[in-house]
Amino acid sequence: MQTILKWLKYIFIIYTLHSSLIRAEAYSDVIVSKKDLSFEVLSVETNQNELIVRGWAFITYKQHFMNASDHSIFLEFFNINDQFKVQASLYNLSQTQMMTYFGSPTCSNGSTYQLPEVCNYNYEYVGFEAKIYLDRFNPGDSYQTNIIVQAHTAGISYKTALYYPLPQDLTLFSSNRETIVTSRLDATELKVNATTVLARKQAQKQSEYWFYGSNCSTTYRNQLFFQVNTVYREIYEKVINENTSYYRLGGNLNVCFDSRRRITEGTLIQPVWIASPYVLYSGTPLQIKVSLKNQAPYFIKAEASIYQGDVFNLMDYVQAIDSEEGDISYRIHELSSNLDRFVIGRYSVDISVSDREGLTTLDTLFVNVLTRPNNAPVIYANDMRIQQFSNFNALDTISAFDVEDGDLSRHVIPMNVIDSSILGDHNLCYYVEDSKHLSVSKCIVVNVYSYQSVMNKVRFISRNNTFYNERLPNNWESNQLTLEQVLMNQISLKDKSIN
Repeated sequence: MQTILKWLKYIFIIYTLHSSLIRAEAYSDVIVSKKDLSFEVLSVETNQNELIVRGWAFITYKQHFMNASDHSIFLEFFNINDQFKVQASLYNLSQTQMMTYFGSPTCSNGSTYQLPEVCNYNYEYVGFEAKIYLDRFNPGDSYQTNIIVQAHTAGISYKTALYYPLPQDLTLFSSNRETIVTSRLDATELKVNATTVLARKQAQKQSEYWFYGSNCSTTYRNQLFFQVNTVYREIYEKVINENTSYYRLGGNLNVCFDSRRRITEGTLIQPVWIASPYVLYSGTPLQIKVSLKNQAPYFIKAEASIYQGDVFNLMDYVQAIDSEEGDISYRIHELSSNLDRFVIGRYSVDISVSDREGLTTLDTLFVNVLTRPNNAPVIYANDMRIQQFSNFNALDTISAFDVEDGDLSRHVIPMNVIDSSILGDHNLCYYVEDSKHLSVSKCIVVNVYSYQSVMNKVRFISRNNTFYNERLPNNWESNQLTLEQVLMNQISLKDKSIN
């Protein structure tokens, strides 16, 4: 039974996905204004290979936006020669509070096409992130940008020009590409698109609202509302706060309309802030231009130090890298140098490298010529034994070596003399110094022994005096009984084996 349920679940998922794909493909994009498709671009950036656009978007007053399955968001890039579309991934960003019409209940699930005066829709998971490979853009061509939102419950797909008002063009660099993002704030006009938009004193959702002039009604008194369809051409500032852009404007008092005190563009009331969901844009939509840029090669340098007299090899200390070609160290040229490797000091070597397009980089490598370190010589000598009265030469078995000077054995000097007539241990010390007068000494022990002491440890056997006729050694007498017993045991064992 569980297996059957599992298969039914898989079939349902596949059917749902297939239905969604069919439904998505069946959509016909309807071109609308920002009043019907509200959006916000929060950031545009690049990484090594991609253009990344983040923001939020939703279709207003048509359905609930509850999760990432009931709507889809696309970005469309186009020019006269090329056109392509990229689906964005969705993330949990809410605009429900911003779009709430106070006093109206929440719309029921599944309801569509309701005005905010009737009920409020939820706008959840409306955040999007679109990643576009930079090499998808034709180099040097400018692309305009549209945003497309598909609302699956309502069964509609709306498209409008995407704006990202900026004080100045945004230039981004990645790898060998330069991306220019254009949507100039000073070339943008704002048009109020709703009748119930309050004038804020600050750029935030919970801002205090303006009250000014005479009352228009007992309900709204002199609270200030933007006049619908009013165009604002003077935009003083743009601030993004809590994922929403706010624009600082100036206003003048206007007539009472719909029992509300209205304002239009002016200078009397400042600052007046309006949130981006309540304005339409006109001017320069978002444009993307990706160009290939030849970047200059650069050097990777290591600290260059040699010892006095050593040979200097430039390639041991510098490498040339080009973003387009990779390692081009073989093209490094030494332009000039004041290096004297035999004189201690700090020197400069001027170098250059050019890429295949002739873009050249110049740099200077500094070289330190250092005093060569002097290592102490080493004396090789070991303790020894000599026979009393022997003719002893203290240098016969001694050697010395120096890293810089080589073999110094002939320069070793004994620091004292051994009297070979005196038995016992004697200290014998040696001394040597190198060409830079760095000296070292070493002492060994010379043991002088007598011939007699050696001979006493040897037993000579004579055919005229066989050993079994000799008297037992003194140290054997105490063990005589034991030795006799061992001998008797050996004889007894022998008799038994014969029988």
